[in-house]
Amino acid sequence: MNRRLIPYALVAIPALFLLVFFVLPSASLLSASFMEYDDSLPTGAWTLENYELLLSRPLYVNAIIRTFVIGATVGLLVVALSFPLAYFLVRTTSPWRNWLIALSLAPLLASVIVRTYGWWVVLNRDGAINTMLQSLGVIDKPLLMLPSSFAIVLGLSHALMPYGVLTIMASLNGLNPNLERAAMSLGASRTRTFLAVTLPLTAPGIVGGFLLAFAIAISAYATPAILGGPATEVMATMIRNFMVQTLDWGPGAAMGTILIASAVALLALTSRIGERRNAA
Repeated sequence: MNRRLIPYALVAIPALFLLVFFVLPSASLLSASFMEYDDSLPTGAWTLENYELLLSRPLYVNAIIRTFVIGATVGLLVVALSFPLAYFLVRTTSPWRNWLIALSLAPLLASVIVRTYGWWVVLNRDGAINTMLQSLGVIDKPLLMLPSSFAIVLGLSHALMPYGVLTIMASLNGLNPNLERAAMSLGASRTRTFLAVTLPLTAPGIVGGFLLAFAIAISAYATPAILGGPATEVMATMIRNFMVQTLDWGPGAAMGTILIASAVALLALTSRIGERRNAA
């Protein structure tokens, strides 16, 4: 093989993989969202009724809004919890540093379903929290923490926190500690140094951690299905209901398209903001 063709061959393999397993299925989903169905069979006619249905009924609109609110909350919570841990892991000189890093990433070794059921055991009416509070006399009857959006946010934040730690650690590893020392040597306090030096220089990692957590959270199914309920449905659980239970493939495809398009639009917007910032 000509050596000039080797780079193209290496690129062609992942490109073909993405084409077959992402682009084509996404295009099929998009076309299905504009099709008219009769008893789960496409009639061949094009229509906007699937989108009109989703955007006209409060049940579906609330599910869409709830999905993005949960995604944004999870993203912010993951960043807020991950940054102090990532900063400590990067700057510590402890001989146990590698073990601490492994411990912080250990949740990735367990299935999301296993971790979610762990939260279900903790938060249900007879779980650890209610049992402890009742034994201490703090409450007379169990708290109703399941199903709820709070439980979904808690479960997703725990599941996605290692991703936030990894992205922020990568950004912190690229920050020269001498820049912080120079700022403090010029009279800046630790808080001033953090706000003026550390935070701006690690912003790409923070934004990356938020986006990664947000994108995974809005598309998550297992955690909302286990910790949520009919009153706290999100887009992923509703898509499953459309596709499997009611066999309303048109609205299900439309909601899936909205989910994918929203995530892609957010990534494109963030990339655009990053380009303008680098240009400035």
